[in-house]
Amino acid sequence: MARMRLRIWLAFRFLMHQGVDATADVTAADAAAGRHSRWRAARSLLRRLGLPAILSFVGLTTGVAALTVAMAMVSSYETTMVSAIVDVFGHVLVVNQSEESVPLEKIHRRIMSIRPDVTGITPFINFEGIVVGQGKLNGVVAQGVDPETVDRVLRLRPRIVRGAFSLGENRAIIGKELARRYGLEIGSELKLVLPRPLAQETSGFESKVARFTVAGVIDLGKYDYDERTVITSIDDARKVLGISAPFVGLRLKLADEKNTFEARTDFKRQLGEDWWVSDWTEGNRNILRAIKYERVPIFLVIFIMVIAASFNVSSNIFIGVLRRTMDLSVLRALGLSARDVAWIFRVQGALFGLIGTLLGFVLGGVLGGVFVLAQRYFVILPPDVYKISHVGVEFHVFDAVAIALAAVLICLVAALAPAAKAAKLVPVEGLRHE
Repeated sequence: MARMRLRIWLAFRFLMHQGVDATADVTAADAAAGRHSRWRAARSLLRRLGLPAILSFVGLTTGVAALTVAMAMVSSYETTMVSAIVDVFGHVLVVNQSEESVPLEKIHRRIMSIRPDVTGITPFINFEGIVVGQGKLNGVVAQGVDPETVDRVLRLRPRIVRGAFSLGENRAIIGKELARRYGLEIGSELKLVLPRPLAQETSGFESKVARFTVAGVIDLGKYDYDERTVITSIDDARKVLGISAPFVGLRLKLADEKNTFEARTDFKRQLGEDWWVSDWTEGNRNILRAIKYERVPIFLVIFIMVIAASFNVSSNIFIGVLRRTMDLSVLRALGLSARDVAWIFRVQGALFGLIGTLLGFVLGGVLGGVFVLAQRYFVILPPDVYKISHVGVEFHVFDAVAIALAAVLICLVAALAPAAKAAKLVPVEGLRHE
């Protein structure tokens, strides 16, 4: 244990380019006497480090910071995407495909008997229409929801950005992109054209115009949702469609979303062919899988910056070996073994990696905050390309540990060659040349 402490102490002294003399003690005494201000002490530290060491720290810190921010953005993108889907879709979707109307209480009891872990059920009626206004046409999907039970399954109310979550009496809530495109404000009239097949001629259509008052504008988290979503009450949806069925489908929420696939399988098997069952992952499986697969190549590509910085670490330690030839010879003459000398520079490589990683985490946190702040004033992620208009940074402990271990390990590897060079130093030759 004492030998290990000696190795670490010597590695730190060599990192500061102080050798085994009393330079550090003199500087500390001067600082204690008040002869150095904090700024002058900082400049003194930088001078002792030397330009090669500073450049090594800058390269390593920049690489770790870039890697930290990139992984945090990917994690946040995945979380934002999943949250947007689940908040609007729910965990499981059950749709009645038969022509017979089923009482809500009956299907409610049946669902609970199949999966007791269902914590929320809300009925809905969906219909498609065309928004007309300002010489523009835009296809939308209108969703009639039950205001009394929708909060048990969906998180729509917290996503309101203007107005209020108020449904009924021909009031509607629209996506923010739809509101922007048509210049709709709270209290504006929304004209929704519904193409209906003619009763006498199946190949023909007639138009029915439904008029709603905009009660709120909602941010659903995905560009295509915000562009094509209109939310009404389920009673207004029945009136528009002219149907008496209490619902068309049900949205379900589970106690644990990890059981979604198992729940979907159970409902498909036990509800029968009259019911179509889906879950929130089914229509978004490709994009969610792509996000998971992209994490590894992003990590590897940006990690190349850390590997490049490790060459600076290796060259800096190598220069340190050459500059400290006399000091190393003295230490060898005093009884320090070749193994101990090699360990000194391996520990120095670990110190480079550890300090650079810590500084990189700090810089990464600052850059992440700047990125989040910049999105308030600039369009950094085009929503029509990335499907979401805003993404935060989400730092995970697992990512931080992986980055730290990788950075320290690569610096240790980079220090092997200089450490081997130092271990081969012959004390007599070093003293003779000095």
